[in-house]
Amino acid sequence: MIKQITTQEWKKISYAELGLNQEQAKSFKNFLEDKGLTTVLDFQLDGIKTEAYVGSIRFADFQLNILPKIIGGNDSSCLENLMFMLRYTKKLEIHTIDSAEISKTKQPFLEILIAHYANILLNALQRHIPHHYETKEENLSAVRGRILFAENQLVNMGNLARVYCQFDEFTSDNLLNQTFKFVAQALCLLTAVPATRARLNKILAIYEDVELRAISYVQAKKILLNRNQLIFKDVLDLALLFLQHSTISLHNKTFTNLAILFDMNKLFEEFVAAALEKAFPGQVQTQKSLTIIDSINGYTNTSYSIRPDILFRNDTIIDTKYKILDLPDNKPSEADIYQMLAYNRFFNRQNIILCYPTFKQNCCQNIFWAENAIMLSILTINLREASEGTDLLLRNFRFL
Repeated sequence: MIKQITTQEWKKISYAELGLNQEQAKSFKNFLEDKGLTTVLDFQLDGIKTEAYVGSIRFADFQLNILPKIIGGNDSSCLENLMFMLRYTKKLEIHTIDSAEISKTKQPFLEILIAHYANILLNALQRHIPHHYETKEENLSAVRGRILFAENQLVNMGNLARVYCQFDEFTSDNLLNQTFKFVAQALCLLTAVPATRARLNKILAIYEDVELRAISYVQAKKILLNRNQLIFKDVLDLALLFLQHSTISLHNKTFTNLAILFDMNKLFEEFVAAALEKAFPGQVQTQKSLTIIDSINGYTNTSYSIRPDILFRNDTIIDTKYKILDLPDNKPSEADIYQMLAYNRFFNRQNIILCYPTFKQNCCQNIFWAENAIMLSILTINLREASEGTDLLLRNFRFL
């Protein structure tokens, strides 16, 4: 039985709580490194500390569910606000979930993803089952397509009743459907929600004539949808997400380990940028790293890069900070202030805004410091209120 552990960002969990010995902890760390998730957990001597990543990790005999700490007071509001941010930034197009049933489980984040996969795939299959022309080779009793003479001579030497042919067959047993069936089968073994399992079993019944085989992320990544298959785009993206972040058991045709996580620092930045772009179309520019110093006095390996999160209009820099700043008692850190002054120096922008999430007050702007034609402001965005309505979120950018 899988042990469920639910925690939040920046919390510490002992190895004993996870049921890991030293060797198992090393394997757990290696699994995350293999999936390119080296920074999601901090492996310390006496336990593991979560960072600014949220989502679910299923490994060995436990599942670790990491919920956001900043964007909600309880598990339910955390998930609602997280899903709003993922939907708003178009990372996950999740519009409807059976929240009442899912909230009863101990692994809500993963269950939401599984339920969404089952819902959108079943709905799409009820409208259309994808078919492709697949090239096949078989030893037949009558000619179909074209004869492969070399193979026919080798296979049917002395047997004039059979002929070895190559032909195209319009079939549902293709890579796209095999991918959907494999992911549905794997998720059916993971879900603890009866309604979700029932939908996945309906999908497996629809795919009765489709071969069940383990599909890797590399194989599924090659799938190209034609114009008639665009209704499967969202479900294919979600299937790729599951395949990319899991370890596949070829024998059991399921997922043995799974890690689906989102970097909240990056998500908050993209969320603010998306909201600004909607309020001020064409006036928002997200940045890539810019090298500001190539070398120092001829020393090698002394180049330095700088990357403000958002350039707004022609005079403003906005940098997002995914951490709580309780105004007026708290103040930005010295590092944040120095960073913003560096942005002013190299980008020559007079208005500098530090943007923080909050859930204690409405979105607001406070002028923190103004001198020498430079104005440093603090912007806090109430993510709980934002999730209640997009219009409310956009109205709070009117001062810009």
